[in-house]
Amino acid sequence: MPTSDDTPSTKLPRLTREQKLRARRLLHMEYRPSEIAAELQIHPDTVYRGLIPAGCPHRRDERGHIWIVGTELTKWLSAHQKPHHRLAPGMAWCCKCHQAVPMQGPFKTTITNRNLELVSGVCPHCQTQVNRAQKRTVDEENPDGISKPSHTA
Repeated sequence: MPTSDDTPSTKLPRLTREQKLRARRLLHMEYRPSEIAAELQIHPDTVYRGLIPAGCPHRRDERGHIWIVGTELTKWLSAHQKPHHRLAPGMAWCCKCHQAVPMQGPFKTTITNRNLELVSGVCPHCQTQVNRAQKRTVDEENPDGISKPSHTA
């Protein structure tokens, strides 16, 4: 039953990254729910009990068969994904508090590879360690971060 803002009350089933990528390959043609399930490699009940009640665009023909246009399903799935929020500088995600928190010192920076560094701090609420991977700042004199021996002769 739809709510007041015309969005279905059924929650969208959780799809893996591979299933979302397979949905991008659907053609602009009508599929039966069992064919959608086979293409996305999900159980047909996920289509019948999850996608369609959640508001997936579909139509019923005169015999009551359900038809789903592949490209419309792809657009609908991408429109109903959870948005990814970028954290502000100095913020990290606390897995214990389930929220973004400002990191407090002491800070520890670990270089993971040529492009990334891991910054560790403390959550101000629960005092647990929080981590954030960020783009590494590169020194102009030493871009690899490796100290080179000085040769004095």
